[in-house]
Amino acid sequence: MTNNKNNKAIIAYMIKKDIKYCQAVVSSTPILNREYKPKTKIFDFTIEKVTLAPDGFTRQLSTVNGQYPGPTIEANKGDRILLKIHNKLGEPTAMHAHGMLQNGTPWFDGVPWMAQCVIPDNYDFTYDFTVPNEVGTHWYHAHETLQYVDGVFGPTIPTPTVPDNGLINGKNNFDCSKAPSGSKCVDNAGLATFEFVQNKKYRLRIINTSAFSSFFFSIDKHEMEVIEADGTYTKRNKIHRLPINVAQRYSVIVTANQPVDNYIMRAEFQKKCMPDAAASLPTVKATVHYTGASDDPKPEDNPWTDSLSECVDLDPKTLQPLKEEKVPEATKQFEFQISFHENATGVVKAFLNGSSYIPDVNFPTLDRVFKKKLSNDPTANAYIFDKVGEVVDMYFINTDDGEHPFHIHGYQFWVLGTGDGDKVDKNALNTLNPIKRDTATIPGLG
Repeated sequence: MTNNKNNKAIIAYMIKKDIKYCQAVVSSTPILNREYKPKTKIFDFTIEKVTLAPDGFTRQLSTVNGQYPGPTIEANKGDRILLKIHNKLGEPTAMHAHGMLQNGTPWFDGVPWMAQCVIPDNYDFTYDFTVPNEVGTHWYHAHETLQYVDGVFGPTIPTPTVPDNGLINGKNNFDCSKAPSGSKCVDNAGLATFEFVQNKKYRLRIINTSAFSSFFFSIDKHEMEVIEADGTYTKRNKIHRLPINVAQRYSVIVTANQPVDNYIMRAEFQKKCMPDAAASLPTVKATVHYTGASDDPKPEDNPWTDSLSECVDLDPKTLQPLKEEKVPEATKQFEFQISFHENATGVVKAFLNGSSYIPDVNFPTLDRVFKKKLSNDPTANAYIFDKVGEVVDMYFINTDDGEHPFHIHGYQFWVLGTGDGDKVDKNALNTLNPIKRDTATIPGLG
């Protein structure tokens, strides 16, 4: 065993909360006992290398405040975030708040040479943006080289403004004993444990922070109801196994309706998406511990055996938005061919319509836009949409046999359709109630 062992992937930083349901015979518009006023929240993040052993094997990791994963950024809608980055990595860095649309603050999107210059070693930089009118599960991560794979990431949760109480006909009681439950931290090597109380409901926020691996997430003997994908609330959809690709996020509701015992929470590698991977890739596991069960958990192995296609997202027919939204007519259409092959120097690179992006390390793209210094440089791979309200249809043809997660910064997009082959059947596109998200899987040869 060498001392440069890599963790293959990290799946799912999960946060659990009780989900309680109330029913009233007579209802009216709730009256809030106070109006939430947005606040300024400051997060000080020191990015540095620390020696840790997340799976029992000691190695040096890049961390946020010495933690792995990094701390949670949790704020209410409208809050101003001051994210102060202190770079002690020994190399340049930058930080991207994945899922934050940065409307009005694109220069704080954190993409080197596009939105900003890198943060040099031993320098500080403050990202200043407002939490948008969003919900769901998001994450922040380094956007320079492969630093996030090595540990520079953490969850971001925009919390909706929730009333302290509700009133019916002007009256109600408030239970002052209720407060957010604290999370349980396990600081020694071993499986993570999630405490369930029998017959309660839990919302699991699942984030795939891996570099390359897609997974099937599940809990033995427990159904899940998908309620959110990449910040879009969805119609409830019962499933056993959840496919989740790189950078995707889901929320699921799990009911603790099984006998008091310990159960395996698992993330299975989608091995067909990794053609060079050995068949012996392990299943990533954690323990769901029911209150009252044995403290020496040795759960039985009872995985769900549903047959699911690998290397694709959930079936769009079952992943539908809670609020239906008809897609507006497109004003422009573009077709992109994705390919991978060697460039002139023998390095395998990604190509979009035959061109591979080369960043201008002296002038970030956004800076050139503001200074009106855009040129028709083919290495920029630039497509300009500069009309407010413009709707663009983008068709991606993947000529590579590997699937690829696709993400757009600053926007959510409607997923109108997916399939095999190198032709787009525009008549088969769903424009009535497609899911809107920011990260979607483009299948291999599809």
